[in-house]
Amino acid sequence: MRKANIIAGIVGMAFSAFAFIQTLSFRQFLNVPVGPEFFPRRLAVGLFICSAALVLQSLLKNNKNDKTAPTISPLDKNMQRLLLGIAIILVYALCWEPVGFIIATPLAMFVIMLLLGFRKYLYMALFSLAATAIVFSVFSYVLNITMPLGLLHDLLY
Repeated sequence: MRKANIIAGIVGMAFSAFAFIQTLSFRQFLNVPVGPEFFPRRLAVGLFICSAALVLQSLLKNNKNDKTAPTISPLDKNMQRLLLGIAIILVYALCWEPVGFIIATPLAMFVIMLLLGFRKYLYMALFSLAATAIVFSVFSYVLNITMPLGLLHDLLY
């Protein structure tokens, strides 16, 4: 597993460096503090840091009982959970415009938390609603980025 982690970390660092370099070619807008390069650059830097940490951790780890990397099988319960999580995110992305951010996001977060094994329903609901409200507020009022309202558009405007 150590070799697999090192290889995955190097691939992640290379991909993040490539993505960061690509953002340098994005068009710059005058008087726009958050342009189209803002989030991809932050994600590329975050991926680079996490990949470098994985490589360093794997190199510094001295484990004699190192296991081999698990195989990717759709019969594996964790792999099924991963595929279901990807499906939930795809459905969420498709529902974003018609349903709206304010409705779709807490529902998607709640279902993902269920998938991850959380079972404190009140806390899950409160966290989903609070996180959605904070993200919506930051995007709408701080960054001045319009979020899709979907079904709520007629009620709010």
